[in-house]
Amino acid sequence: MFNRILVCFDGSDHAAAALRIAADLANRYRATMVIVHVPEIRNDAIAVGSEVIFVPTDEAEVRARAAEVLEQGAAIATEAGHAAASTKVLRGSAAEAILAYAKDDGIDLIVSGRRGMGTLRGLLVGSVSQKLTSHAACPVLTVQ
Repeated sequence: MFNRILVCFDGSDHAAAALRIAADLANRYRATMVIVHVPEIRNDAIAVGSEVIFVPTDEAEVRARAAEVLEQGAAIATEAGHAAASTKVLRGSAAEAILAYAKDDGIDLIVSGRRGMGTLRGLLVGSVSQKLTSHAACPVLTVQ
């Protein structure tokens, strides 16, 4: 049923729970799994996982911190029995970047935590998981 599973990971507890479920599904369906992280860039700061880096920030620092977040995600996937997960840092608006990647990469299922490390802005304009559910061309599993 699922050949390619994308799981959104920002280091939050909800994202970790989503990652464990995605790993289980990937194992059950013998699917490949990609863990993605999208650093949140605002005018005054960049949020990478649970850390906020105040601008101006070196691009190499953003990449290094995003890699740390994805290493944490890969470790969780390995603990859940799926050591073959690949990782990818996406750039831009989180929902838009995830949706574009899912479409371009032939993703069959997107797995996301219900709430992540997003800012107050998420409360005002809608969460990433809400946007994914509303606009994805494939099924979306939202985990609490």
